[in-house]
Amino acid sequence: MKKTAFLATLLTIVIAVCTLAACAKQVNYLDYISESRFDVFLYKDDATEIKIQCLKKEQPFSADGYKGEVCDIAEIFVTLPKNPPTVEVSLEGYEGEMNYQAVERLYYLSFSAPAFKKSGVDVTLTFDGESKVFTALSVKDDSVMSCEKAVLCVADYASELFESLTSNGLFDGEIFVRLLYDDGCYYYVGVCDKSKLITAFLIDGEHGKVIAKKEIQG
Repeated sequence: MKKTAFLATLLTIVIAVCTLAACAKQVNYLDYISESRFDVFLYKDDATEIKIQCLKKEQPFSADGYKGEVCDIAEIFVTLPKNPPTVEVSLEGYEGEMNYQAVERLYYLSFSAPAFKKSGVDVTLTFDGESKVFTALSVKDDSVMSCEKAVLCVADYASELFESLTSNGLFDGEIFVRLLYDDGCYYYVGVCDKSKLITAFLIDGEHGKVIAKKEIQG
């Protein structure tokens, strides 16, 4: 009888310990980031504007609440005072002919590439028989938080949203985080559930303060 009581007590303790361990297990929301734009390089003068975006992004990308395989990508956008028939670009050992986007009136090219040096990116543009070199500089300095920190700031601010999408130690959605620049650095953080509803947040890039929130149905 005593042995039975002892086993029952031991079983109760084991169940309690397992329950506490399960409760203590926290979801790492960073594992669910399907797009992170972590750096932006800019060059601008009176005639030419160059923007380079460095990303880790799901390929193919789909805002559907599921994270796919993530790849390193660089995107370059070039605006010129006129529209030559061809524009070729070369930077950091990568080169190619750019595509003209008529609606935005700019040239665009994307390719697989890791992060670039913070000191700047030398960009060679060739058009109309001439080649010119420009140096694009990062918009980030040491005061700007990382993409990961931006996501954690939003997760803390919108804890109820994140908890509602968390079940059995899993996060039921995907997260987008994009560095933005407009006379200062900001982050867009989007939380997408499997119904393709995106809850989007705009936060300050230095302090993580939420500036705006919006829901978008995909």
